[in-house]
Amino acid sequence: MDVAAFVEKWSASGASERANKDLFLAELCDVLGVPRPEPATGDPARDRYVFEKPIPITVGNPPG
Repeated sequence: MDVAAFVEKWSASGASERANKDLFLAELCDVLGVPRPEPATGDPARDRYVFEKPIPITVGNPPG
């Protein structure tokens, strides 16, 4: 898919961001010529490039 077709397709997608986000990002990777994210395994060492990667929460003083 070229950039113009991608933009046309996703411009008409409506307001279903949660329902469409993974497919949108996978197709965006294709348009940009980069690999799609890998399936998550639950192993942080292997899950370096996945959808919805957990973010560690630090306890302490907030930045600022």
